[in-house]
Amino acid sequence: MFKSKSLIIMSLIGACQFFSPKAEAYPNFIGHGYNSCITCHYNPFGNGPINDYGRAFSATAVSSRGFYDDNKPEELISQESGFLFKQPENKHFRPQLSYRGMLLKQNFGEVKETTDYIHMQADLSLVGLFGENDKYIAEVTFGYAPVPRALQNTPQADSIKTYRTREHYLGYRPNQTWGIYAGLMDKTFGVRLVEHTSYSRTTPQLTMDDQSHGVVIHYNTPSFEGGLNAFVGNLTQDVDLRMKGFAGTFEYTLLEKNRVGLSVMKEGNDYVDQTAYAAHIRSGLDHGTSIIFEVGRVEKTPKTSSLSKTEYYSIFQNEIRATRGVYFLNSIEYYKNAVDKSYRVRFGPSVSYFPRSKIELRVDLNNTRNFSQESSVKDRWDLLAQIHLWL
Repeated sequence: MFKSKSLIIMSLIGACQFFSPKAEAYPNFIGHGYNSCITCHYNPFGNGPINDYGRAFSATAVSSRGFYDDNKPEELISQESGFLFKQPENKHFRPQLSYRGMLLKQNFGEVKETTDYIHMQADLSLVGLFGENDKYIAEVTFGYAPVPRALQNTPQADSIKTYRTREHYLGYRPNQTWGIYAGLMDKTFGVRLVEHTSYSRTTPQLTMDDQSHGVVIHYNTPSFEGGLNAFVGNLTQDVDLRMKGFAGTFEYTLLEKNRVGLSVMKEGNDYVDQTAYAAHIRSGLDHGTSIIFEVGRVEKTPKTSSLSKTEYYSIFQNEIRATRGVYFLNSIEYYKNAVDKSYRVRFGPSVSYFPRSKIELRVDLNNTRNFSQESSVKDRWDLLAQIHLWL
């Protein structure tokens, strides 16, 4: 079986050509031996549609065989990993549909428990590949952007567009080592976790709607990977709100499946300047098992005041592959506001189940604990149940 999987993946390396060394590739999958997101993503730092190799890896290494006939060969499962369960019909275009929905129970088990169902993502992506070894790339993702929960049922909600371009860019990659990309993309900072509500995403303002127009230069070798990003803000925003600046992230490989890295970002608009630093580690411990650690500092200085706000965050994640298709994830997060010295701790277990190719089911149980000198707040438990589909 191992030889069969190896042959499938090696053949897809040839098909993908320059994408040689995640599944709906998460940074935790360094435990499978994949250090760089470009192995399976068109965007070199992850997010967005996955390439042919990523689809095959998801189908034959991550997803369970529980819904397939025992006699069905891995090669056939790999062939069905394309759009609408088919092999690609041409070499130039790769469409993809993605959906994420979540059932959220806040204050789980309490008298004031609330239940909501949130449509988090409904995207259509199209990738164009041209030139020798697909060195020219064009990508656009258009999708649903729900009204932020804080603005729902307010007068501002009617003026918010609920559909938007999540990313669009042109890329030039002449070889495996480097490439340049221009357009609307996520900023190159820290570990790009899938959990958009993580303190490592919210504190430096890198959530699912914080993309910016700019240019990214990507450099990648087996021992080192780096990216520099100059950006001018999201051009659909009002000019005074656009965060302009630069970001960079750099990782060094230690002992094959371990990455240590540093990130920096400096940006500002007409109202605030922000500087962020982070150090991060990703380590593959065993087949499918990994740990991620990131610690960061963010300083925000309003331009109308001399008072700055300094925030700190950290996150530790341990992912364990129980069996093919089943992953257990344990997370511990920390956030501190240095101004009022309050801090929060969030922790809890998760389980992800990939019953077959293109389907992920996930359940999270989170405890949030607040510590403040001004007041005492009871712990809160939240239950999250997600479904993720991609075609």
